[in-house]
Amino acid sequence: MLDLLKAVLPGVDRVVELGIADPARLGLMGHSFGGYNTIALLTETTRFKAAVMSAGLADLVADYGQLNSDGTSYGISVIEHGQFLMNATPWEHAERYLENSPILHLDRVSTPLLIVHGTEDSAVRPNLADEVFVGLRRLGREVVYAKYIGEEHHQEQWRFANQLDYWTRVLTWFDDHLGQPSTSGVKQ
Repeated sequence: MLDLLKAVLPGVDRVVELGIADPARLGLMGHSFGGYNTIALLTETTRFKAAVMSAGLADLVADYGQLNSDGTSYGISVIEHGQFLMNATPWEHAERYLENSPILHLDRVSTPLLIVHGTEDSAVRPNLADEVFVGLRRLGREVVYAKYIGEEHHQEQWRFANQLDYWTRVLTWFDDHLGQPSTSGVKQ
């Protein structure tokens, strides 16, 4: 998670420095592994004023142990040697899994978060998003959860009405939390 912070924040700082982004109106959004990145960044920084986690997860141990209906366990390869780069099993390096599981650091999140997930998502199971919602709600943080019945992992494959609702929610969330842009100091 710290590597992610070191990779993303210099880019954010640069677009602010160039006058492209307003530092008072920074939003963050990610889908799937990007959803993990979103919640991970929120545990490490308060720079973002609103965020959307779409089909994301925050618990590497739980994802590692997900069993698919066909008997496969997709999480093992993705977490050990794929996007998460743990390069070990949870029992070999438990501390690495714990340090990189945002679910254990939700108490550091203060940014309002919209969570979106399809109930039939087999790539990132909805229970992994449920954990984030339950944790943030328990902590009294501003969190909203939109769960789409019968939808899978990728929104472009969702029914049109749900795609429309999804994008309306996302745009409304950012409009409500980021406000209107200021024309002073931002290049057009």
